[in-house]
Amino acid sequence: MRAHALVLLVVVALVTPAASVDGAQPADVIWDQGHQLFRRGQYDQAQQLYADVAAQMPDLAPRALLLEARTAFADGGTNTAETILQQLLDAYPSSDQVAGAYFTLEQVRRAASNCAGAVRALDAFEASPGHANIGPYVALQRAQCAASLGDWPAELNAARQALSIEGGGPRLTQIEALERAGDAETRLGRKQDALYYYNQSLGLAGTRAYRAEMLFTTAAIARALGQDALAIDRFRAVVVDYADQARAPGALDALIDMDLGATVSPLQAGMVRLNDRDYRKAVSLFDQVDSASADWGPAQLSRAEALLKLGDEERARRTLSAVADGATRDAGSALLRLGQLDERSGDESAAESKYVRMADAAPDRAAEALFHVGFTRFVRDDRAGALDAWQTALGSGPPAPVLQAELQYWSARALPAGSPQGQEALNRAAAAAPESYYGLRAQEQLNGTLSMASLLPSSGTAWLTLSQNEVQERADWFAALNTTPERVAREVGASAALQRADALLELGLRTEAGWEIDGAVEQYAQNRDVAHMSAVADWAQTHDLPQLTLRIGKQMRDLVGLSALPRALQKQVYPAAWGDLVAEQAAAYAVDPLLVLAIMRQESSFDPRAQSNAQAMGLTQIVPSTARNIASRLGRDDFVLRDLFKPQTSLQFGTWFMSQLLGDYKGRIFPSLAAYNAGGGTVARWLQRFGDDPDLLVEQIPLNETQTYLRIVYDNYWHYQALYGGH
Repeated sequence: MRAHALVLLVVVALVTPAASVDGAQPADVIWDQGHQLFRRGQYDQAQQLYADVAAQMPDLAPRALLLEARTAFADGGTNTAETILQQLLDAYPSSDQVAGAYFTLEQVRRAASNCAGAVRALDAFEASPGHANIGPYVALQRAQCAASLGDWPAELNAARQALSIEGGGPRLTQIEALERAGDAETRLGRKQDALYYYNQSLGLAGTRAYRAEMLFTTAAIARALGQDALAIDRFRAVVVDYADQARAPGALDALIDMDLGATVSPLQAGMVRLNDRDYRKAVSLFDQVDSASADWGPAQLSRAEALLKLGDEERARRTLSAVADGATRDAGSALLRLGQLDERSGDESAAESKYVRMADAAPDRAAEALFHVGFTRFVRDDRAGALDAWQTALGSGPPAPVLQAELQYWSARALPAGSPQGQEALNRAAAAAPESYYGLRAQEQLNGTLSMASLLPSSGTAWLTLSQNEVQERADWFAALNTTPERVAREVGASAALQRADALLELGLRTEAGWEIDGAVEQYAQNRDVAHMSAVADWAQTHDLPQLTLRIGKQMRDLVGLSALPRALQKQVYPAAWGDLVAEQAAAYAVDPLLVLAIMRQESSFDPRAQSNAQAMGLTQIVPSTARNIASRLGRDDFVLRDLFKPQTSLQFGTWFMSQLLGDYKGRIFPSLAAYNAGGGTVARWLQRFGDDPDLLVEQIPLNETQTYLRIVYDNYWHYQALYGGH
């Protein structure tokens, strides 16, 4: 560990709230102190604070005990949580905290696999005076318990009850109830009734993944019922329209099992196997496509990709060459891939010849081909030849704005640094597609550099607050809509959806609260009501749901464009989530907090419970092996993997790790980010081969995932600097 990290660990300890009770403090101050400890993931300190309050302040004891139990539950202590809840219920049977205690007891018992006890706790919750009205959600809790007990009639009854209350609630809540009902009917052997419920879920599907899931589920039930026409139609829909989804292989297998594999083409079946990483079967299917068919070219291109995955580059090249020589409409794509393979093998001259042929074979893609021609020349120090290719490309078409920005940017790279012509090319790149990767790179070159890590001048948290200019700009924007931010915030806060979400959060149902928020935002989005959407985003941020703030911000951007939003609303597209914790850790390890935010936005979307297929966990998505190494370096002998779900721990580990990488790469952003994503050994090989020029590195990285990651995090960092860096 670097010396500065050891010294600055003391800073973190000093700024972390201490768990102490002052009887003279107002209750709100005490609760906020406990909340701050809880949100950081400092559960031991929060529990101690609440225990002290319960012991020393009788008037606050019931609430303190409830919060202590919820904190123990959040830290995995179900036995401890139940003991504290029973203490509350025994000592304060008339308290206004009793209903909340029973509801938390239901969650604790369900987590401990005591669903019979959980049902009794729900009964007690509903019998408690003054319990919160949470609409269909009590019934949904009952349905979950019943399913755990294998009591399918009870699950069905609870799901039906949920659907009968307030129309079943917002869309995602309805889906949960419908799935519960469908599951129960299936378990009870009533497949036709199950199909009825799942068909309704299909009608409410809002994502490709869920629609594919419901198409497959309903197809499987229809097949079991002998409704073959419906089953075939839906299995085919999954294969043809959702070949990239997890259910596609099962749908294809079902069609084959029904002797109906021929109802999809070899190309369609092959794409399913390719996406499922069954490369040998994919090759076999692509080989079945007749050379006279319009599918032959796409099939051969995909066959080549499967062969490359199998490590057979020679056969892949022969396949691509056959397409390129066949004068088909796919010749351009084949030549592009052949050129990329030549570049990967280091034969830039051969790559150039492929790209020249591509320009002839696919005139509509000539500008794209000429970009690659120019790039192969640039890396061989033929700047004049590169510039000639890029200027020719710009004169053809003209190219699409994003490609124009790319061509102009690289034209500037080929011109003398600082020359008027170079500056003009950068200006044109920025103007052509200002929000594209190369549009942002051009703006950076014109205004400063982000290629080296910078430390925000302010070591505090003032940058987290809107400036007076931003406040005024937002007020003016709302005034143009004949309203004010305050009025819209009041309207949103008083809405039934957010009132319900607030009640659900109080009871610990964060996922269900998110369903209510999503339902409200869907309504506002249908009316293009960005003002009310922004107020919901603010509400989510103040309730420690920045992942929802980000999601709403992206929807706002997609509706009207980033530049149409005032800066205060642009900051919801790029929120300073967990900003106080980010500022602490960034100061401790001398990392720009805006870079940490840029990484988190891509890694976890600010969800502290995020977990990837590779088992990366938490806000900064650290994998277990790296986490254990970091814990050892930081002297965290008590570390367990679930600590990565605690915001403070995840941010400490991620920021420390980034500080090490920035030290290893002498402050250079791009190789540091590449190592965060792909590992230091891989990046060392790339740097040895491609050099440390950031543009050449990003353009030549052979791993698509890392190349995309770098561009996205760079985009994030650019916007965070633009929105917060000059505060």
